[in-house]
Amino acid sequence: MREVIGYTSDWNPFSELRIVQQNISGLGYKKEYIKKQKLEKTKKPHCSNMINGVINFYEPLEVKQEGNEVFWRYNENHIHTDIPEMFKTQFGVFNNHNNGEFVSWLGKSGYDGPMTECERTVNSIYGRNDYFLEGNYCDMFDCGEYTYAISNLMHMGLGEFKIVRIDEELNALTMFDNYTFEDFTRLEYAGRFQSESEYIVIAGGTREIKCNADERKFQKITLLFTIDETGNCSIKNEWNISISSANSMVAVGEYVYFGQNKMVTRLNVLSGEIEYFTNKSDEELSALVDVW
Repeated sequence: MREVIGYTSDWNPFSELRIVQQNISGLGYKKEYIKKQKLEKTKKPHCSNMINGVINFYEPLEVKQEGNEVFWRYNENHIHTDIPEMFKTQFGVFNNHNNGEFVSWLGKSGYDGPMTECERTVNSIYGRNDYFLEGNYCDMFDCGEYTYAISNLMHMGLGEFKIVRIDEELNALTMFDNYTFEDFTRLEYAGRFQSESEYIVIAGGTREIKCNADERKFQKITLLFTIDETGNCSIKNEWNISISSANSMVAVGEYVYFGQNKMVTRLNVLSGEIEYFTNKSDEELSALVDVW
């Protein structure tokens, strides 16, 4: 069997993918199928259940856009969305110290904003001399007279998410975070695109809903934010669906396509209709089950 660790296929038309009825990104293969195909020797494991032997492997499908056409490829080297080491904005370059943990920050060389001497000393000791904002930043972009920074920490499944607006004086204002709603919302950044004079930001995950004191319930949720040139950030649409672990995103017309593990999700941003597509064969699909 061909060694496929790190394998990347050619780009193919989106029409070659087949539709599936459920989100298969979090599913794993049955123990018997793994043994038959020797998958543990050829694929990178994502998560597993030691009791039943089910393993979810990284099998990412990546998407790209050329004009009004969407293409996909299998790319084991593109599991997650790339996180830049720096961001170039209208207010200069920001250094990104995203360590995937709690001690992460957005830096700005020469920044001398409000900070106590104790905070400066601590930051100096820990090598954070350029400290500007705490967070795990994965994206920054300019819109009108502001720059926007998006922080997202998925460590241990937390889903810490926030959108921060920055002005020319480097004043930072949090426009949305996990506690904007009354109940905690766990979100994962899915991507953004520009639509005429505004930006569209999409994040999906779960929202904790009220229940009795001995029970916690969660509802799937995907939020579509609009950010305009005057500095307004608002939630334009909200759906009871979830977009998880997107490694790439493209927008064509009223549809947004997300590259994910084992599949591509297509979301109609007007109606909220969602469909799932994959390159998996019937045999592979029949071998997929919940990991837990």
